[in-house]
Amino acid sequence: MNTEGSARNYPLHPEEVTNEFLSKCFGSEIISFGLDTSMTDGGVLADAFRVKNIEYKNHTEALEKNLPKSCFIKCTKEIPEIVEMCLSTQVYAKEVYFYSTLINTVKEVIRVPDCYGIFKDENDLDCREFCLVLEDFSEDEWVPFDQFENPMNFEDTEQFMKDLASFHAACWGEPVSDQPGLGPFKAHWQSLNDEYWSEDGTTTWDDVLPKWEEVYEEPKCCQWLTKKVRSTIKRITEIYASNNGKKIQEALIESLKNTPRTITHGDARGNNIFKSKKSGTMGVIDWQMWVAGPASNEFGQVWFNSYSLESGMIHRFEELTKTYYESLCSHKPEIREEYPFDQMMIDIKLLFINIWIEYLGFTVGSLDGYKDPAQQKAKENWKEMITRNMQTIHYSGCLETFEDFIAGLDLD
Repeated sequence: MNTEGSARNYPLHPEEVTNEFLSKCFGSEIISFGLDTSMTDGGVLADAFRVKNIEYKNHTEALEKNLPKSCFIKCTKEIPEIVEMCLSTQVYAKEVYFYSTLINTVKEVIRVPDCYGIFKDENDLDCREFCLVLEDFSEDEWVPFDQFENPMNFEDTEQFMKDLASFHAACWGEPVSDQPGLGPFKAHWQSLNDEYWSEDGTTTWDDVLPKWEEVYEEPKCCQWLTKKVRSTIKRITEIYASNNGKKIQEALIESLKNTPRTITHGDARGNNIFKSKKSGTMGVIDWQMWVAGPASNEFGQVWFNSYSLESGMIHRFEELTKTYYESLCSHKPEIREEYPFDQMMIDIKLLFINIWIEYLGFTVGSLDGYKDPAQQKAKENWKEMITRNMQTIHYSGCLETFEDFIAGLDLD
């Protein structure tokens, strides 16, 4: 693995990849390669593309060293508004830290891509400009999921729940430290929750509505949803806009700081999951939102993004979470007492609410970038994800759990 710092001698765009750069990554002269940028629009926080058909000058050496014929390059997002949001929560720095340090522990329990090179300005702790050269989970060995075109089915999700359980069990009891992501629990995008309330008395939701109408040219945000789903979302936004909104938010996060800790991937949605053709187990990419905290933190991204309502998967939410929990306890039986299933379900639903507020903040920060015609596909994907978010909140019963939680608080 190479880690380099310089006045940018690494690519941030597909057209900047060269034979010389790849030769440096793999330690053998490369004479040609191809590019596949078809997945770039699917990346929300960073840009990614595949380098394929790599040809080495010394074929014999390449075979002896088992050098890759393809790789995956991940780099800074081209949309400036999203880059600024990523920097505010150390998205890029956390992924660089994962592939430079944390990978050595995690790869023992769940399949993650090997890292061939890390490139960034060594003086920039935020990693504003970075490039990771990663193992390509090739289609010869892996089935790539796509949360829109090729989502996980029930059996796939069942296996994924078991693999997540193995990962979480191995990291159970992760101590608090001062390393990135390993401090006291704080949701990755919690700063967006903290900024939900403006000094003039308005909220992020109030900002979303007109901005959405401007960018999507729709008369009203959410009107395409059913009346029941809209009613649930309306009630949640009313709670957050109330005089006790901030207190409720603070109490929600505080309630999760004393739960047993593990390491969660934090962005384990469909696009980041691959299935091994050989073993049927899952591999996970995109380690940019990982954090130490309650296992319940893992499931917001899984359920908010991976499935359409039409798939019926949300109606099997509790069943699949039970599969995860039983597998988790099979690895570490003491978890039944430390973190009962009913409490985990409550925490998952509360964190669904929490991440929804984060999504509103992310929406406000991203929408201007979607005015660019070149971002049309990304714009369409975002609307579909927001739709799934709101449907998941409603059909998983989050509102009832949230109101029960609030009823138990001393808000005087």
